[in-house]
Formats: sequence, C-alpha cells, structure tokens
Amino acid sequence: MTDKAIDPQRLINALDSMSAFSPAALKIIDIANRINAEAAHLVEAVQKDPMLMAKVLKLVNSAYFGMRTPVSSLSRAVILLGFNTIKNIALSVALTSGMKVADSFRWFDNEAFWRHCLACGLASKDLAHAQGVSLREADEYFVAGLLHDIGKVIILKEYAADCAELYDPSYRPDTPKYRLEQERFGMDHASLGGRMATSWKFPPSLAGAIAWHHEPLLAPDEARRLALTVHMANRTVHDRKIGIQADTNLGSIAGEIAAGFPLDDQAVAKAVTGLEEKVDEAKAFLTVER
Repeated sequence: MTDKAIDPQRLINALDSMSAFSPAALKIIDIANRINAEAAHLVEAVQKDPMLMAKVLKLVNSAYFGMRTPVSSLSRAVILLGFNTIKNIALSVALTSGMKVADSFRWFDNEAFWRHCLACGLASKDLAHAQGVSLREADEYFVAGLLHDIGKVIILKEYAADCAELYDPSYRPDTPKYRLEQERFGMDHASLGGRMATSWKFPPSLAGAIAWHHEPLLAPDEARRLALTVHMANRTVHDRKIGIQADTNLGSIAGEIAAGFPLDDQAVAKAVTGLEEKVDEAKAFLTVER
C-alpha cells in the first residue's frame, strides 16, 4: 500500500450512488426529521414494508423493552412506548439492516461494528440525561451516537485493503486513525458520515455532530454540544472495549475538549453505569435479520 492520498471523489460518488434503503426506510428518515411529524404517518410508512414492520415489532417485543403482553400492532406500540421511541426503533432497524460491514474484514465484523455504534448511542443518551437534556432531545443524541461511524461503511466498501492496513493497531500507532484516513482518502469517516447525514436531510445539528465527533470543538455552534457528547461517549465505549478495535488510537482528549464538556470523569462514569448490560439487553437491535 501507499500513503499517497486517494482522490476523495470516489467516496463521494459512492455516497451519491448508494441505494441501501427501501422507499419505506427513506420515508421513515424523512419523518424522523420533521418536528411536527405524527404517529399515524410513521405507522403508515412502516406498514408499507412488511419485513421492516416485522423487525420493528420483534424489537418492541424483545426483552429490552420488557412488555408484559405481546404487542401485535404498531399503533399499540406507539401508545405504549411513545412516538419518539418507535421512530428511533424504525430508524435504527432501517439503517443497521441497510448498511453492512463485510464480515470478511480483518479487524471487525458487522456485528462488532454495530455493537460499538449501539453502545455509543446508548452512552450518548445517558450522558445527555446527565446534562439535563430533555427526553425528546435525548433521542437525537442516541441517533447521533448510533450513526457516528456510519462513514466507515462506505470507506470499507470502497477501500477494504487500504483499511486493513490503516486500521491495524500496529500501523503508525502514534497517529489517530481518523488522521490516517484523511491522509490516505482525502477525508475521514466522520466527514463522510456528515455528508451522508446531510444527504438524508438530517438536522444540521445531527449531521454536524457526526462530522465533527473526533474534533468536537470545531463543530458549528448548533452541533457542538451534541458533538462533544458523542465524542465523550465514543471514548467511553472504546475505553470499555465494547465493539470494534479496542486498541485503536483515537488521539488524546485535549484539555480544552474536557473543559468544554460539562461533566467531569466521575460524572461521566456515573452516567454510563451498567452500559455493558444495557448493550446486552439491546442486542436485539443487532440480531433482527432481513
């Protein structure tokens, strides 16, 4: 392999040509972006894809949500769990089903990748609650954490051999991996993920948090708090060796980043108490097959 930069246009073209989602999934993404969306619109969109509907109901009835009696309709699920929860279940299922990492990749497989992302989503939501973020806003933190590494899916698809070298923990261990991506591909997975979120018409705060989760202080004002939270959640998940590449060099947390986050180390640890158990309870998100 060579350290010469590859034209980033190939990654942008791959993003533009991506057709990972069904029409129903794209409709759910659209509904998720609307402030005034109605439950009936969500139910209608999910019902148009019978396989997606079956997976959503399987998750609703999983141990993670602890329903006392089986739930057989989406309308009933909305009543019991709330619109935002069902919206995020549908969104998560659509994305994790449509965006897959090849299990042949040397350093992590699809399940490990999404386990890491799920843990980051759960940790981001826990940290949001600890900061006093409202329940409605906290859902955005979950989605931002879940999708923070989504750009890796395209990079791995287009440049698997290069990634096998770059992601090797022994390869230039003093350089953070996202910096190596910038050198090799002309952009890193975070900026590519931000482009993806923008193309899906996600709110600027969400797209910005994904794009800047490694350098949160550079995020636009409307995305900085969310980016900081995802950054700290990601570090926590890596420190606890949940999911992909526990030995990856993410770069050190600069003093100004720590100073910009309202929770100290003790408060962060308290907020994510039991994270591993929560991830195990939520594993149904990763095991619902097409």
